[in-house]
Amino acid sequence: MGIRVDFTDVKSGFEPIPEGKYEAVVFEVEQKVGQNSGKPYLNWQLKIQGGEFDGRRLFYMTSLSPNALWKLKTNLIALGYTKEEVEGDFDLDLPDLCGRECTVVVTHEEYQGEMRDRVADILEAGGAESGDASLYR
Repeated sequence: MGIRVDFTDVKSGFEPIPEGKYEAVVFEVEQKVGQNSGKPYLNWQLKIQGGEFDGRRLFYMTSLSPNALWKLKTNLIALGYTKEEVEGDFDLDLPDLCGRECTVVVTHEEYQGEMRDRVADILEAGGAESGDASLYR
């Protein structure tokens, strides 16, 4: 015998959180290869810390293409690496990123007809109270 389930008012996925800045922690980072581009990138999972959306996970990608490495470098400095550490040839230890705190800037984007969260930037921890996320659209 099957189980009867009523999905009448159930929406798929999560509703986007309000745009703004949120304190977060790096939960997981994996290196992947783009299905269409064949180019390597980092796939980040960030977890909001505190407030109404505590524990909510957000996703972020950074390209490992040479012309996009400036963004990864900026992110690493926001996560506590010094400018001197990320100069020249740098050995990035992905597990070392996990547990590092930051502030994430969340905006919205439409994907396949639905609005969803978009991490527009990673900033130093402690910056969730200032600034306007609309500057990142």
